Amino acid sequence: MKTIIRLDTIEKQFAGSVVIPPFSLSIEEGEFLTLLGPSGCGKTTLLRMIAGFEEPTSGEIYLDGKPLSKVPAYQRDMNMVFQQYALFPHMTVEQNILFGLKMKKVDAAEQKRRLEEVLHYVQLGELRKRTPKQLSGGQQQRVAIARAIINNPKVLLLDEPLGALDYQLRKSLQLELKNLQKNLGITFIYVTHDQEEAMAMSDRIAVMNQGRIEQIASPAEIYNHPQTMFVATFIGENNIFQQGDTRIAVRPEKIRLYPLDQETNNVRHTGRIADVVFLGNVCKLYIHLDGQDTRVMAHQNTGDGFDWKVDQQVAIGWSQTDEVMLSC
Repeated sequence: MKTIIRLDTIEKQFAGSVVIPPFSLSIEEGEFLTLLGPSGCGKTTLLRMIAGFEEPTSGEIYLDGKPLSKVPAYQRDMNMVFQQYALFPHMTVEQNILFGLKMKKVDAAEQKRRLEEVLHYVQLGELRKRTPKQLSGGQQQRVAIARAIINNPKVLLLDEPLGALDYQLRKSLQLELKNLQKNLGITFIYVTHDQEEAMAMSDRIAVMNQGRIEQIASPAEIYNHPQTMFVATFIGENNIFQQGDTRIAVRPEKIRLYPLDQETNNVRHTGRIADVVFLGNVCKLYIHLDGQDTRVMAHQNTGDGFDWKVDQQVAIGWSQTDEVMLSC
């Protein structure tokens, strides 16, 4: 695959304080890469450096092999979509979308061709004459994306574009946005603090913590094989066990519970069920381990034939293949 964005030992300081220590990263053409992390971890600062709204303290950013340090934001072959869509309230949908092409003095026939193309992609053809106040939040978001992609940028940067929407709308638009990215073939660099959103949409996820990338990999790799304590506990739910000088992580769905009177060769601990939370097809159980100040979480299928109760004594086990050793 071709590298479209390359960060070469990028560093960012504010008032002499390092907010992003030096690191390098390559992003492939046509990739959906998500920068995921808690608030204040540096993901938006990194996105703004790529866009040209912030300058790196040191290092270089390359777009399609060309350095960007001397290229202002408006001349970079990329566009950015913000959480607040910044649509022109007095303009219609199609006027908002066409604004950038008119500023570049693209001829009318080409404007019309591109407009029809992006209206089809974002499914807004029937709403083209409406103004932003006549649109739902999801429709406004699609207008903002259409306005960004009509210039055929090499890279689209998205800073929590679904953050202002309600839960159900966010869920439906995640799938729409992912399908749109695949159909367009444009590289998306997406910022979010929502791990579920990142897992659902991304080809790769870069998990950030205090300005550093702790791990970058596919969603499945991030979930099943976290490399650090931060990734193991930030992505999904996890149980952390100390084994000598090492720590291991075991996902709740990998934990197996047994009644104490049931013989098994796979018991690691015993404990008492402190709480049972019914979630439909799954029960979430919290177990206090005997003789330890440790609580274990286990997900058990509701159809497994067991009727787990609070205060019930249980044995706990898991397969060694489900253990993930953490580096730090």
